[in-house]
Amino acid sequence: MSALNKKIATATMLGVSASAAVAGCSAADEQEETSRQRTSVAPSVSPTGRNSVHAEGTYRATGWYGGLPSSIDVTLTLDDEVITDVEVTPNATVPTSLDYQERFAAAIPDVVVGRNVDEVRVSRLAGSSGTPDGFNDALDRIKAEAAR
Repeated sequence: MSALNKKIATATMLGVSASAAVAGCSAADEQEETSRQRTSVAPSVSPTGRNSVHAEGTYRATGWYGGLPSSIDVTLTLDDEVITDVEVTPNATVPTSLDYQERFAAAIPDVVVGRNVDEVRVSRLAGSSGTPDGFNDALDRIKAEAAR
C-alpha cells in the first residue's frame, strides 16, 4: 500500500477528511471533500445474499488530473455494488479542454452504468486521454467514502 493510500485509509478510519490527511491540501480541498453528498447509507446485505462492500447511495467527488491541474466533478449512484447512474460535470475553461471533458461526460454513462464499481477503471475515452484520469481519481474518492 502506498504512503498516500495509507494516509487516506488512516484518515478514513479516524473519520477525518481524506484530502486533509494528504500533505499540501488546502482548506478548499477539505471543504470540497466534506461537501460530498451521500444518501441511503444504512448497511445492508445485497439481494444476492453477499455483504456489500460499499454503502448504497449517491456520492459526489472532484477528480483531479494533469499538470495544470484540471478537474471534473463526478456524481455517482451505487446500488448493490453496481453503478446505476453517473454524471460528469466539466470544469474546464479552455475551449479545447472543455470540448474533451464534454465529450467524455457524454460517453461515460454507456461505459460504467450497470457495472460493478470495483471493476471500473476508465482509460482513453471519446478522444480524451487525460479526463479519464480525473474520473478514476473521483471514483477512488467515492469508493473510499462509500466503504463500509
